[in-house]
Amino acid sequence: MKQEVKEIATRGRSVRIMRGIVAVIVTAVALLSATRVEAQHTHQDYAFHPIEGVDGKVPKIRMEWGVGVGAAYTGIHHISTSEVKLKPRFGFQGHLDFAVRFGRHFAIEAEIAYEGGSIDAATEKVEHRVKTRTIDVPVLLSLRLANNIVRLTAGPVFTVMSRTEYTHEGEVMFYGPMQPTWNMAGGVAVGIGRNFVIEARYIHALVDTVNQFQGIEFSTRPYKITAGVTVLF
Repeated sequence: MKQEVKEIATRGRSVRIMRGIVAVIVTAVALLSATRVEAQHTHQDYAFHPIEGVDGKVPKIRMEWGVGVGAAYTGIHHISTSEVKLKPRFGFQGHLDFAVRFGRHFAIEAEIAYEGGSIDAATEKVEHRVKTRTIDVPVLLSLRLANNIVRLTAGPVFTVMSRTEYTHEGEVMFYGPMQPTWNMAGGVAVGIGRNFVIEARYIHALVDTVNQFQGIEFSTRPYKITAGVTVLF
């Protein structure tokens, strides 16, 4: 019962955080879209292009957006107990990407990323596959080099949902969050043409997670490595 109450409270907090972040992103997109329409109306020959305008000039502020897919690997830096053994596995990821560019070399990128995966947990008596479902919201500073071909990113990652569970003797058991709310990320990306970006990213947890498996409570410090491709529109 105590674990279920904690799970319900965590889910409620995650939903509130997610709603707030989505509201901020929607507002930002609306404002940027209005700015873009006004700029196009004022300067008919001033195209918003990922690299430069048709007249060779680069707009000071412009927006990019895209969608992407990739793979994710969640590993464990340390675990506070020797009674439970964890074996990470690869998962999948899909994300919606927004970016606001400032001149040629800087941008602020935000994503809404959904990840599905699993991890094997075992004691001396039992072993189960723990299924994980995660929603991350990275907000990253991006440095663009070599005419926007090379991108270096760094910044915080907010995990607004981390739902993990396994089935034991027909009953669904909650494992606790796989990823904490507060994380930091660093990555490198390469642009291919004008519409594709391949990126690899490392995400480090800033705090431990508190987990429970087969009545054993413990803490872990996870990390995540992701790699994928984004299509820009």
